[in-house]
Amino acid sequence: MVKGHGKKQRAKNRARRTGAAHASAAANTVHTHEPLPDLSVLPLVPHGGGQVLDLDLAARLVAACRAACRPCQKSLAGQMREDRPTLAALAGCVFGTLPTVGAFASGTTREWAVLARAAQASNNGVEALAAVRAMTEEQASDLLEDALDHWAMGGATPEDIANMIKVITPEDLGMPAEDVAAAVDPQTQVSLYADRAAGADSAGTAGGSYLLHLGYVEMADGRPLPLIAFEPRDEKGTGLKHLREGCRWQPWDGHAETLPELDFYWRIRTSIATQALAEIVHTDWEGWDDIELWRGEVKVPEDWWRLLDVASHALLCGPVSSPDPDALLAAAAKGELVAVIARASFR
Repeated sequence: MVKGHGKKQRAKNRARRTGAAHASAAANTVHTHEPLPDLSVLPLVPHGGGQVLDLDLAARLVAACRAACRPCQKSLAGQMREDRPTLAALAGCVFGTLPTVGAFASGTTREWAVLARAAQASNNGVEALAAVRAMTEEQASDLLEDALDHWAMGGATPEDIANMIKVITPEDLGMPAEDVAAAVDPQTQVSLYADRAAGADSAGTAGGSYLLHLGYVEMADGRPLPLIAFEPRDEKGTGLKHLREGCRWQPWDGHAETLPELDFYWRIRTSIATQALAEIVHTDWEGWDDIELWRGEVKVPEDWWRLLDVASHALLCGPVSSPDPDALLAAAAKGELVAVIARASFR
């Protein structure tokens, strides 16, 4: 990804979030943004270093972002940059829990996210907060903007983020042992529903047809990330070449420490009403679908749906030959597996 495009995309996100084109914003009209989000989750993350946080400031700033009010954001963001513990907590809720920072995050955020995830795993935010305190005004602004791009979408509620703070185990998700085949690789935990294939009657497009296998993979810090494994249903236009060259997925060796980066051009669209997968597509810069990998209407298991709802992302990987985790990891070890982390959208 070219660096210049990353800057342009961040500018585009900022314009969307601030409502820069709105006449009311240009006129500097005073707004009130209600209801204010409940950000009582902020003291629960370690990134604030146990300091007193300004939850009212954080809530008003997030509300202004969701309302796309530029004047309020400009004023409140200036105050937030001065309150480094609250800034660290607000950013830590996002970058301490997400597996990756995204393709267009600033260099500052990419470097700090490593500390944020370590703080979350150890429940000690001293180093992460110290790094935020040491940031220049420009660096603090970059971190805040990247964090607000996530908060502005409103996709993750404080309750969702609070749920991600603790490690979710298979027992928490109610996964019966007989339905889950566990991997034997001591460095990677991959579980797939051996008898719950999705899309058996659903044809993919863009040159392929795939059967989907649902499961999860444990990330390096122990938290589960939803997983969708693609099994080719025929040999024409499907398989490793299609996913690697046509879909531009990256090689993955099957280890939690080397999960691929988030590519938010890949979307997992779902139906809230039916708790079903609907589409797995790639979009262009303007938001139009340019790769239609899979379309259907497949209801997913309740426990997997709950995990996707909390994580809001999933690992897409393939090609696999069966719902056997050992076979998946064996393919990964031989360099025959590619993957990408995609964002889920609920509608």
